[in-house]
Amino acid sequence: MKTGEKLRQLWHDPKKRAALLAAGLALLLLCGTVTFFAVRRHRANEALLSELTATVPTTVPTTVPTTAAPTTLPTTTEAPKPVGTTRAETLAETKPPKREKPKQTANVLLDVPFIDQRAKYPTGCESVSAVMVMRYYGMDISPEYFIDHLLAKGGTPVKDSSGTYFGDDPRKVFLGSPYSEAGWGCYAPVIVDAVNKYIDHDKFEVKAVYNQSPDALCRQYIDKGVPVLFWATADMAPSYVGKTWYISGTSETFTWTGPMHCLVLVGYNSSGYFFNDPLQSKSFYYAKSKVTKAYNALGRQAVVLQKAVPKPTEPSTVEQTTEQTTLPVSTTEQTTPPASTAAPTTEAATTLA
Repeated sequence: MKTGEKLRQLWHDPKKRAALLAAGLALLLLCGTVTFFAVRRHRANEALLSELTATVPTTVPTTVPTTAAPTTLPTTTEAPKPVGTTRAETLAETKPPKREKPKQTANVLLDVPFIDQRAKYPTGCESVSAVMVMRYYGMDISPEYFIDHLLAKGGTPVKDSSGTYFGDDPRKVFLGSPYSEAGWGCYAPVIVDAVNKYIDHDKFEVKAVYNQSPDALCRQYIDKGVPVLFWATADMAPSYVGKTWYISGTSETFTWTGPMHCLVLVGYNSSGYFFNDPLQSKSFYYAKSKVTKAYNALGRQAVVLQKAVPKPTEPSTVEQTTEQTTLPVSTTEQTTPPASTAAPTTEAATTLA
C-alpha cells in the first residue's frame, strides 16, 4: 500500500486523526520553545561580548588569569597597558625617556687635529698631545717619530733587595715606553726638550708654564689661537698618591701622582673646558670644578708652543760707522767753548810758554 493511501485512512479514523494532530502540535511547541531559548541565549552572549570589548583591550588573550592583582601594585588610575605583546615599538613606548646631557657650546674653540692614543700608544699621552699641537701649526710629524727620535726615555722605578725603590726623574725622561701599558709618563720639561729638537726656532718657541689657572691659560693663550698641553688626571678622576722612589744617582725622592694624563686644551665656555683628549675624542668637554682639581693635583703644569715673536733687527755696519764718525764731531761741538772764552785760554798758554 502506498504511503498516500495510508495517510488518508489514518486521517478518516477520528482517533488516529486526533493523535496525529496532538503529536504535530507538541512538535510545533517543542520547536518554538527551543528556538526561543536559543535566540535569548544568543542575545545574552552578544551583550556580554560587547561589555567585555568595551572594558578590556582586544589584545588581551583569553587565558588571562582572573585572580585579583597583588596588593603591592601601584594604586594609580593609569590606563591599562597592553598585555602579552613583545613588539619593540610597544616596549619602547613604555620606557621612560632617556635624559641626555645638554650639548655644550664653546665660547672659543680651536680646530686642533685629533689623534687617539688608545690603539698604538697606551701610555703616550704626552707625545700624542705634543704632535697634535705641532700638526696644528702645519708640522708634518707622526707620534712614532716624536717617540723614537725626540723623546728622552728612561727606566721605570724598580725595587732593590731592601724593598727601596730607585728610578729615573720624570722631569728629565719618560719613564718606560709610550708603546707599552707598563709605561708611566713624564712631566712638562721633557716635552719642552723634545719639541725644541724639532722646531724652527726662528718661527716657533716652546716653553713650560706653571701655576697659571685654567681660566688664565684661556685668556692668555686660547683667546689668541694658541692651544695648550695640559697635565691633569685621566678622565679628571680623583688623584691618588703612588710610589715614592729615590732618583737614581741622587738622594732626592720623587712621589708619583696618578692617574697622570696629558691632553690639549682647545676651548672653553662659562661652565667648563674643551680638550682634545687622546683617551676620549676631539673637543671633549669637562666641567670646570673637575678640571681645576685634576690640574692642581698634577702640579699646575702646562706647555705652550707658539709662533716666535720677531726679533728686532740690529743696525747695519754702515749705520754703526756713521754713528762713530759723527759722534766726535758732535762731541767737539758740545765741548768747544764760546768765542768769548777762547782768547783768555790762548793768552794763558802764551804766558806759560
